[in-house]
Amino acid sequence: MNKFEFMGNLIQVLNEESEIPQNVRFIITTDPEIDKKHNSKDDFMRLNIFNENNINGRLFDIEQIVEIFSGLAPLYPLWIKVYFKRSGVVELKTSLRFRKPSEIKHKETGHPPFIVCKNI
Repeated sequence: MNKFEFMGNLIQVLNEESEIPQNVRFIITTDPEIDKKHNSKDDFMRLNIFNENNINGRLFDIEQIVEIFSGLAPLYPLWIKVYFKRSGVVELKTSLRFRKPSEIKHKETGHPPFIVCKNI
């Protein structure tokens, strides 16, 4: 996967929920997955890119999201859960395990690694 495919998959998710990609702002949250094995690339992304100082309390546009998540391309998060919070705001809850395309989950959705989740 490359960043253009990643963006295309994200746009596909937004279109399914009738969101205009250019108007959406994203919140990034992470799942530490403490019981899972992480490698040095996962640790690099967790400590340098997805640390609290970089992502907490910030809203990102789609171009920023693609750049942030494409830091280790062709490796991408194992999964990204998508929550539509309110009109124009989407939460991306991401795995911090970066894997090659053959290992990424949610291929059955047609837009891996994204899966739309219902708000609780």
